[in-house]
Amino acid sequence: MITQISSEVRIKAAVVSAALSLCTLHFSPALSSISLLVFFACVISLFRKEIFLQNRLLVIFALLWCLAQLLIQLGFGIDQESARKLLLRLPLWLLPLIWCIKPDETRKFTATILLFTGVVHTWIGGASVLNYITHYRFLNQMVLESKPLPLFSSIYHIEFSLILAVVCILQLSFSNYLEKVWQRRLMAVSFMINIVSLHILSARTGILAFWLGVPFLINHLPLPGWLMGPKKWLLLLIPLSMVLIVPSLRNRIINTADDLLAVKQSHNLSDKSFGRRWEAWKVAVGVIREKPLTGVGLAGVENAMQSGFEKKQTYLPVTDRIQPHNQLLELALQSGIGVLLFFLAWLFLLFLRYRAMLAHTGISILMALGVSMFFESYMERQAGVAVFVVSLFFVLFGEKKE
Repeated sequence: MITQISSEVRIKAAVVSAALSLCTLHFSPALSSISLLVFFACVISLFRKEIFLQNRLLVIFALLWCLAQLLIQLGFGIDQESARKLLLRLPLWLLPLIWCIKPDETRKFTATILLFTGVVHTWIGGASVLNYITHYRFLNQMVLESKPLPLFSSIYHIEFSLILAVVCILQLSFSNYLEKVWQRRLMAVSFMINIVSLHILSARTGILAFWLGVPFLINHLPLPGWLMGPKKWLLLLIPLSMVLIVPSLRNRIINTADDLLAVKQSHNLSDKSFGRRWEAWKVAVGVIREKPLTGVGLAGVENAMQSGFEKKQTYLPVTDRIQPHNQLLELALQSGIGVLLFFLAWLFLLFLRYRAMLAHTGISILMALGVSMFFESYMERQAGVAVFVVSLFFVLFGEKKE
């Protein structure tokens, strides 16, 4: 019986399986799913009633969000596509269980596991950057055209950028718990390579997620003496220097400015990634207004969006008519505004909990995940679900409770 194993071993097994799920996403989705199943088996075995009672409001709102989705979908019926999406979201529905456990004092162990998690992403990101440098002229033209760079990973490039942003935040947060000198040095090298990879390879969503999340950690980083006090905010000059040094990042900023200008002046948005999102958002809002209570079902979003584009008489060609690329709009489209409100209430309660605990890692991760929702429906893919679940789990070990 798993419950006969000590709680310390079970929590360490949960940490390892969570990290393994994040790492194996890049080359084996099946192994990642198995690791996530092992993770939840460990979490279920660690359930404690008193911890649940302390966090019951947080857990209840998460369960209401899940239950409302299921009940509304039952009204539409369960077909192959909706069954696939329900199965994909199963880890999200089990996520409230992590606020029903009491982690043992395993921060040092968790930091070590995150060290090796960071190294795995260093290899993937570093190899992809070397490939970019080797084929610089051709691949830089792809960046100019707002196309994703090739990655040594099977993950969609926006999910990859979000994972890399979250890994960098966790590396910053947990570096202080590493005791051995070689571990600290390896973490520092890995972090620097990951930061470079983030700014060279990443979609704009990942870069934005990192730089909106990391300021919440600055007051709590083990900085050298010459950076103590107000001088620590000089660290925020790093993104400016990256813009001046990294051509691909500079090109992304230029593309963003062009996209925003095209939207403002109502230019042709067919070749503008943000412009296409803007058009999709307007269509999604129109569909939600037609069915605000129930949405169109998990399997009905694509057809509803295409019908919405036709009603709007958009000038975008069919190949440029994209899905919402916004997780909040996607939820309202699928299951109605009520489900969206449950989800937002749960995120707000989570924010209040981290704020009360002075859980700076939690707020940083929550900001990174939250801002990403405005530009990508990442919970509709396995990688997005995994990074959401795993990163919020690691937050439990980020700070001492106060």
